[in-house]
Amino acid sequence: MKKIFLLIMVSTAFWGCDKLLEFEPGDVVIDETALETPEDAQRLLNSNYDVLGNLYDGRVQNIAELLSDNLAFPDNNNDFIAVFNRETNFFTTGTGSVYTDLYRAVYRGNALIQNFDLIEGLSEDEQTRMEAEVRFIRALCHWQAVKLWAQPYGWTANNTHLGVPIRREASQEPLLRSTVGEVYDFILEDLQYARANLPEQNDVYADRNSATALLANVYFLMGDYTNAASLASEVIESGQYTLDEDIDRYEVETTNTETIFGIVGNLIDNRSENFRDNYRSDNNPDPNLTFSADVAELLSLNASDARNEWVTAGGDLNLVNKFNGKEFFNIPILYLTTMKLMRAEALAQSGGDLSTAIEDINDIRDRAFGEGLNDLDPSSTAEEVIAAARAEYRKETLCEGVWIDQLKRMGVAGEDITVRGAPYDCPGMAIQFPNGETTSEGFILNEEGGCL
Repeated sequence: MKKIFLLIMVSTAFWGCDKLLEFEPGDVVIDETALETPEDAQRLLNSNYDVLGNLYDGRVQNIAELLSDNLAFPDNNNDFIAVFNRETNFFTTGTGSVYTDLYRAVYRGNALIQNFDLIEGLSEDEQTRMEAEVRFIRALCHWQAVKLWAQPYGWTANNTHLGVPIRREASQEPLLRSTVGEVYDFILEDLQYARANLPEQNDVYADRNSATALLANVYFLMGDYTNAASLASEVIESGQYTLDEDIDRYEVETTNTETIFGIVGNLIDNRSENFRDNYRSDNNPDPNLTFSADVAELLSLNASDARNEWVTAGGDLNLVNKFNGKEFFNIPILYLTTMKLMRAEALAQSGGDLSTAIEDINDIRDRAFGEGLNDLDPSSTAEEVIAAARAEYRKETLCEGVWIDQLKRMGVAGEDITVRGAPYDCPGMAIQFPNGETTSEGFILNEEGGCL
């Protein structure tokens, strides 16, 4: 029987210190006493969330946002410049560390699943719940990896183009890239298991609605708008979430009422530092990341739009105010606003109920402009609903690294999409893999450059 050595020093909360599995992801030391009790298992599971917290403190989001047309040329950060210029290579440390941490979370979860038989007193219900949480995290990490390190779903007719390695076991055996179709099938399988087995309520951890919301997002990028709309509706109509009354979802010391799944932060863990330190403009005249002129113009189209507060427009320098005045804050990953805007477009794309779609869009517009001041007309066509949903989605998700996913989705659907003067699918839009992956004989790296 395979056993693992676990240095269990992690806090039992989501925001605990990342000290678990000090010897992974390389060879591990065998110790039969390290994973004995349900409490040991829970600590190992919590450490997976800890890695997610270290990823979604802005590291993942910033990389994805730099690939889009939302940001200007970054200041004084070579890794950011490489991503922005779509010139990453296997020595780009920032992207390499994100890739490693995505699979670090996967490794830990797989280690837990493979060693349930070591744990005395772990009930069947506890084991099922833990496996469901692991598979939610595993799906999220594989999905984030395949979105950044491969061309999008739908790029080839049967999604036979190369994706990322699929890791089902806690092993560092070199693996080749699976196809994008195979990766998405794996993600769907994990999320369907998580959705069926996660509890309805699970404190700050993943619950049934977390899996349902993530599954809706995955189907949306796949162009399966019927399933996306249905699953988004399930979350929206659960009654567990309400739209925030203002435009700021990055709350301090409280969970935003919209949050379906997110990162809980505090001053000790510094969990929001990669947003704060790269965007804040109230304490730095030259932040690394600023809005593009395109975004500044978009936000200024209507003076009554409350989201104008997020930018100080200045021609070549358009400062981001979205995170000003905050030393730490919670970070929503899945939340109600995007569920509504995604459902709105999905309904319009699939021939669904346009009245519901229009209501969803107007809920968001009423908050931004004032009730009834810029509503979408009840007689709007499907095309008008799609355009409005996309415009609101882009504004609402600025800095969150998800707009590039939508641009790629539009591109594979046949729309003429260019991103800062280059095709949405030019080679450099797929991040280059870190050098460590080349230890696998036959591993095929991404083509580099070709986007300028």
